[in-house]
Amino acid sequence: MTIATVFSGIGAPETAAKRVFGEFKTLFACEIDKFARQSYLANHDEPESFYADVCELDGSKYKGQIDILIGGSPCQDFSIAGARAGESGERGSLIWQFYRVVSEARPSIFVYENVKGFLSINHGKSYQRFLEALRNLGYHCYADVINTKDYGIPQNRERIYIVGFLDSELYHSFCFAPKQPLELNLGDMLDSRVDEKYYLSQKMIAAHTKHKDKFNGKFGIKSPGDVANTLQTTQGARRTDNFIKVIGELDIKGKDCIKRVYDVDGIAPTIHTAQGGNQEPKILQPISSSSFQENNLLNNGAKIRKLTPRECLRLQGFRDDEFKIVVSDTQAYKQAGNAMSVNVLEMIFRQILKAQEKKFKLGA
Repeated sequence: MTIATVFSGIGAPETAAKRVFGEFKTLFACEIDKFARQSYLANHDEPESFYADVCELDGSKYKGQIDILIGGSPCQDFSIAGARAGESGERGSLIWQFYRVVSEARPSIFVYENVKGFLSINHGKSYQRFLEALRNLGYHCYADVINTKDYGIPQNRERIYIVGFLDSELYHSFCFAPKQPLELNLGDMLDSRVDEKYYLSQKMIAAHTKHKDKFNGKFGIKSPGDVANTLQTTQGARRTDNFIKVIGELDIKGKDCIKRVYDVDGIAPTIHTAQGGNQEPKILQPISSSSFQENNLLNNGAKIRKLTPRECLRLQGFRDDEFKIVVSDTQAYKQAGNAMSVNVLEMIFRQILKAQEKKFKLGA
């Protein structure tokens, strides 16, 4: 199997390929961020070519040599949490660089990923134009919104995935795997003891308020293993989800997602590119009497802390024994948030193998 990646980040596709294909060759990778390149090279074999700028990548050199091309261009211009500049934004315009590489390299299969907000930007016209352009290249495209939590990892992360095939028979044999019952919750992904630096200060703890004080409604009673809908916020109403368990918030500046404190019995919110300013997801974790320190406790004997970079990587499907952290916490948080979910890519690769084995689509 020969793969190639653009917007390669820390190599989530390469990690998934190791699990599914075993032996494979990375013809080229492409990543502009020097810290992400550092993490990539610390965890994967060096590709035959490693480009920095996708705009300088000549895909025609690799025409007909790539089995699967994988890439997820920067999402900030499409994200609902961003400025919504769309394809006219500096990062949003990079969707057309992915298109250009596909048109030049003509891989047998491509896998493209972006945020769910890509579907609604410009009233859906940008997505439709992009999809139509790929189809006009001769690709049969299978597209859907995939949530990380539906394939074994307790993170609520909805992303649009487009899988394109030059072979129509392969396309008709392919489908995404059925959703799996979630057997893990956020607590299962956490370390029982972490460095004190990840715990909030006494000043921050004093700013904590119980979620119920501002909640217009009530949460249903759920057991730790339950799974439910994603967190929803609508005009004129408070949050009503009880799967991502928001049990409090901090009286600090910033968007609501920065203020929220999550229960470890639920699933994780979307891991984003947190870079300081207390943007990392925060959890309420019980503290045992044998813990290293008992100050800054809430009345219920728990403390509030940020997820660690390692925990964020786990929530993206990276196993501890297969990924080394070689950068600062700031960069590691950013890299985890920018990565594709390894478990989702693993599912897609396995489904491609099934399609190649000519297994009937409905029985996949």
